[in-house]
Amino acid sequence: MERASSESPVKRRRVSAVARKELLLETALRRAREEGAGSLTLARLADACGVSKPIAYQHFGSLAGLLRAMFQQVGAEYEDRVMAVMASHREARTAHEGALRALCDAYVACTLENGALHADIGAALVAEGEPVATVYADDAERYCPLVTELLGVDQRTAYALTMAFLGAADRLCEAVVAGRLRQEEAVEVLLRLFPSSACPMAPPGP
Repeated sequence: MERASSESPVKRRRVSAVARKELLLETALRRAREEGAGSLTLARLADACGVSKPIAYQHFGSLAGLLRAMFQQVGAEYEDRVMAVMASHREARTAHEGALRALCDAYVACTLENGALHADIGAALVAEGEPVATVYADDAERYCPLVTELLGVDQRTAYALTMAFLGAADRLCEAVVAGRLRQEEAVEVLLRLFPSSACPMAPPGP
C-alpha cells in the first residue's frame, strides 16, 4: 500500500527578499488608503502579509522607516508621470503648449489619485518624529528645470512659476474632490499660470 506523503502537493516557493519587501510595501499602501496611515504598525503589517514581525523590522527598521518608504514611493509616482510626459515631448518634438497641457493633465490626475494618501503618510511620518523640513522637501527645486526648458525663462522665474503651479494644483484638486470644479476645469486654470512669454523676475535687491 502506498504511503501518503506528508509534504504538501504544492511546495512552498521561497520568496526573495526584494519580492517580500515589495509585498509589505504594497500591502501597507493599500491599508493606508483603506484605514489611514496612522493606523499602521509593523506588527499588523507583518500579520497581514503572513510573515513574522522581525521580518518586517528587517526590511524597514522601524515604523518611521516603513512610512518613509511609502512616502517616497508615492512621491516617485508623481515624478515618473511628469518625466514620462517630458520624455514623450522631447521624442515627438511637440509644441511646448501641448507639453504643458499634458504636464498639467498628468499632475492633476496623479494628485487626485494619490495626493490625499501622500499627505496622510507625510503627517504620520512627522508624528513619528521625522523633521518637517525633511519630510516636506522643496518639490519646486525638482520641477523648475522642466519649466525652464518649456518656457525658456531664467531659473528664478521658473522657480516662482513652479511654486505657483504646485500650490494651485493642490487647492484646485481639493475643489475637484469637493465637487466644486471639474477635473478639466482645474487643468485649464493651471495652464493659465504659464504664459506663452513669461517676463523674467527682477533680481533681489541688495
